[in-house]
Amino acid sequence: MDINVHFVSDNQFTGYSSASVTIKGVNYTDNIIVTNNSIFDFASIDIKQITIKDLDRIIEIGPDLVIFGSGNKITYPDFKLFHHLQQKGIGAEVMSIPALCRTFNFLVSEDRKVAGVLLFAKD
Repeated sequence: MDINVHFVSDNQFTGYSSASVTIKGVNYTDNIIVTNNSIFDFASIDIKQITIKDLDRIIEIGPDLVIFGSGNKITYPDFKLFHHLQQKGIGAEVMSIPALCRTFNFLVSEDRKVAGVLLFAKD
């Protein structure tokens, strides 16, 4: 789905589906982490495999919220991750990738620091 966006951040989503997202005209189909100003690859294959160490790079950025996107089927990571993020003063949420894109765009339009962890299901 294409969306109309009032740009307030370099990395707002301009298109999305459960299998891909578009940011700044580039289509992404592999797992990525998106913040207000950066995009980087994310090696974890499955949301259940994410470890606290995998979150170090995100924690360094210091977002207000980390949103995990798990395709169309909502799957939760180990709740130790939520506890670890909470101890750092960072909120966490899990939603579908399309919902993550809409939420991310809304939050960055309010000048919130957000990190989106997009895990595309590989069927």
